[in-house]
Amino acid sequence: MKVDAQKAEQILLKVPWLLLSRLFVFLLLLGIVVFFLKVPDLLFVPFLIYGLLTLISLLIILLDLKRTYQLLFNFIIALHILFEIIIEAGVIYHTGQVNSPFAVLFILTIISTSLVYHLAGSVIVASLSILSYAFTIWSQEGFDFSSFSLKTLFYASDTTFYKVFLYICAFYLVAFIGGYLSQRLKIKGEELWTASVELNRIKMDTDDILRHVKSGLITVDSLERIIYFNRAAEEILGYKEQEVRGKNYEDVFKRRMPQLVEKFYQALRFNQVDARGMLYITGSNNRRVPVGISTSILGDRQHGIRGVIAIFQDITEVLKLEERIRTADRLAAVGELSAGIAHEIRNPLASISGSVEVLKEELCLSGENQKLMELIIKESGRLNKILTEFLQYAKIGPTVLTKVELTHLVDEVTEIVKKHPAFGQGISVKKKIISDSLYVSGEGNQIKQILLNLLVNAIESMEEKPGEIQVTSQTANQIDQYYFNGEEPEDSDWVPIAIIDQGKGMTEEQKEKIFSPFYSTRKNGTGLGLAMVQRLVNNLNGRIEFKSQLGKGSVFVVYLQKYKKPEVRIPQAAQLT
Repeated sequence: MKVDAQKAEQILLKVPWLLLSRLFVFLLLLGIVVFFLKVPDLLFVPFLIYGLLTLISLLIILLDLKRTYQLLFNFIIALHILFEIIIEAGVIYHTGQVNSPFAVLFILTIISTSLVYHLAGSVIVASLSILSYAFTIWSQEGFDFSSFSLKTLFYASDTTFYKVFLYICAFYLVAFIGGYLSQRLKIKGEELWTASVELNRIKMDTDDILRHVKSGLITVDSLERIIYFNRAAEEILGYKEQEVRGKNYEDVFKRRMPQLVEKFYQALRFNQVDARGMLYITGSNNRRVPVGISTSILGDRQHGIRGVIAIFQDITEVLKLEERIRTADRLAAVGELSAGIAHEIRNPLASISGSVEVLKEELCLSGENQKLMELIIKESGRLNKILTEFLQYAKIGPTVLTKVELTHLVDEVTEIVKKHPAFGQGISVKKKIISDSLYVSGEGNQIKQILLNLLVNAIESMEEKPGEIQVTSQTANQIDQYYFNGEEPEDSDWVPIAIIDQGKGMTEEQKEKIFSPFYSTRKNGTGLGLAMVQRLVNNLNGRIEFKSQLGKGSVFVVYLQKYKKPEVRIPQAAQLT
């Protein structure tokens, strides 16, 4: 296939030379035959055929039918050259034969043939030209074929002999020189073509690599024009390559990305580059996006700055991960201290609470004193609840993972939440599990606590209004009304469990703090429910995603690891037996 393609391209490269040389000789013969010789009868039919062949060959070239009718095209060109030689012989015959000045027309035909058909073609055409020229000279003897011999030339006058001999030498000399030069030109052309194909292949490979690399890449030249803009740059910056290529970078980025404009300006004007920097841009959806960027100079000391390359990435997820790590470290340090303090507070609190209960039973209080006593008991109980939940949150540690059947746990937790005080009459819990048996790798009580906290959170967000809560085993991407990044294929190593409510939803500020300890949007909430969920999920080597729309509801998706049977290794001794 590659060889055929190269041959086809070589034919295309020959076409301009072929077209120009054939057309030039045709126009020259047309002028001589029509205007100089007034179209003699002997040349009328050959010239008519020659003209038709010229027209057909030009049409094939102009209509780009050379590849389709390659054999026919080669045959027509061969006929075209043959009739050209016949017409040139006729012109010589009508203009003095040996003394005709138009014998050089043969040389033009030989040269035009050598440009396309190289040494072999030029020698063949030179031989045909010599035969035609000799036949024209011999025709002086009266066209008697029976009397034709070499003696006709040897007994001719010295002038005739030397002219014929000179033209024969000239024809072959032009054929060999033209053919040789054309052959060398062909070799050089093939080398150039091979180098060009290889260069284009390398360019395409490089362009393909740059276009599909995950980092955004922009190249700006010394005239401040955007030269290159890859696919990742389109996704991160929200522009299409067709919209920005060739335009001034400041005109394109100034409104939404002034910090990016400043990076290019510093590099182009002051030769200042960033090995690793960070800036903020405004995306196409008006969202503020953090971007990690590195700039480099294109050029050298001899030629100066030719442009700037900027490589960048959206580091939103990186910053979130860093924030989670910092939060985890901070909470780990604070957790140890707080757990100790909470434990010390809980002991005297239990004594205070017990003593107040005894006093309440023994004293007969009324009015304001009774209200104060009830307030002490109520707030003591609430404080004890907070301390209990906090201690549970703080003591979560490494867990031995075992095989857990998820569907059974969902049924148990669903029955438990129906007894919750916030579970209103119009609220329903609907289960949509794809299988009766879903096995995950985890710890049953911790998974149960995760589901319970998420369902209670969903019920409380409904605020006792009628609505439906769904518990489904769909992945985040399979839930139509919400969108999450990162596709989870059905045959992955994760088992998803999603809880969807029709509650009040969350604001952007609430979504940023939703997993922070002690952050709660409810009046009597401890703010530890979702924080405990996140910590339990991480403890089970899972992950959690959520999406919420204000006034529409929220969805939380927990991904737990699918249970895999442990590999049974047969001892080597047992295998040998």
